[in-house]
Amino acid sequence: MRNRNSGADGAASAITRKHQLRMLRLTTAALAAGAFALVGCAASADTSRGAGGDSKLTPVTFALDWAPNTNHIGVYVADELGYFSDAGLDVEVLPYASTPATQLVSAGEADFGIGGQSGVQMARTAGLDLVSVFGVTQTDSGRLVVLGDRSDVTRPADLDGHTFGGFGSPLYTALARETIQGDGGKGDFEEVSLDTGSYEALSQGRIDFTLSIATWEDLQAKLDGHPYRAFKYQDFGVPDEQAIGIVSSSAYLDAHPKQAKAFVHAVAKGYAYAAEHPDKAADLLIAANPDTLGTASDLVYESAQLLADDYLTAPGRNIGEANSESWSEFGEFLFNRGLLVDADGKKVTSQPDWSAYYSNDYLG
Repeated sequence: MRNRNSGADGAASAITRKHQLRMLRLTTAALAAGAFALVGCAASADTSRGAGGDSKLTPVTFALDWAPNTNHIGVYVADELGYFSDAGLDVEVLPYASTPATQLVSAGEADFGIGGQSGVQMARTAGLDLVSVFGVTQTDSGRLVVLGDRSDVTRPADLDGHTFGGFGSPLYTALARETIQGDGGKGDFEEVSLDTGSYEALSQGRIDFTLSIATWEDLQAKLDGHPYRAFKYQDFGVPDEQAIGIVSSSAYLDAHPKQAKAFVHAVAKGYAYAAEHPDKAADLLIAANPDTLGTASDLVYESAQLLADDYLTAPGRNIGEANSESWSEFGEFLFNRGLLVDADGKKVTSQPDWSAYYSNDYLG
């Protein structure tokens, strides 16, 4: 795998903020999908990558959503242990720059990329060509958080009238409000849009609460000595979702079904290895990305272990398999809250067929 990632992707401190900005950008992309335009095209399956590529292997591009992190662990494991080459693939990682991975995939600039369930539901409804082919996490890792030493905030309902550090997205405002209302509160709060600056603002006491990711920001806060008090959305009535996944496009899947199946099979082996051997998988991820993860090893190991324990697998489902109930129930949540728009930016008036938004066909 030829990784074009560079040190410019951010130091370890920037990585700790990756998930929320990624989620913000995915949502923004979905709401503005009708307006974007991209130049160029991805290399086709029989086109050489040039110097550094093996001409005997089929080239495949994979777009990151941020600097390398544990969400991508199975992809790096698949490369480091030879699963991609065994499948006849030469996988090139496209580092995150300014265009969301979902847009790159939809436009044919990448064959695969990171894209979570809610992002796919919003973006495809808004006109992007996206199909989820692998669920990295089997449940939602998002949390509503306050500083752990706040004695006046012990439950979400206590947050009425307080200040929320938001991310400029109606989805995350809705998640905060629904969690508070699900605890019996009114869901009335002041919102200031700070993007990833919300974490610093929270630690400084300039806001009262924000949203975080249990497998990254929450762990970082604990390692820094000021753990959050975290509230899981689903404990207060918000439907579950498979928050992190891998997407392709209908155009690529229809044109290259064998390559798509080979890629998903190799990725599934990588994540299965990470679920069974989280420490070894973390070693491989760090070794492949020393510039961005070398100084964040404690965070990587803890995150890999938590993912293995609680997120990568689910009873009764194959690794990576889409959960139809999650897609249906969270899709209904998005629709009922008026969070779905079409390619013209107009709110949709009927729910889409969510079963068309994902496929388990490439798993086996």
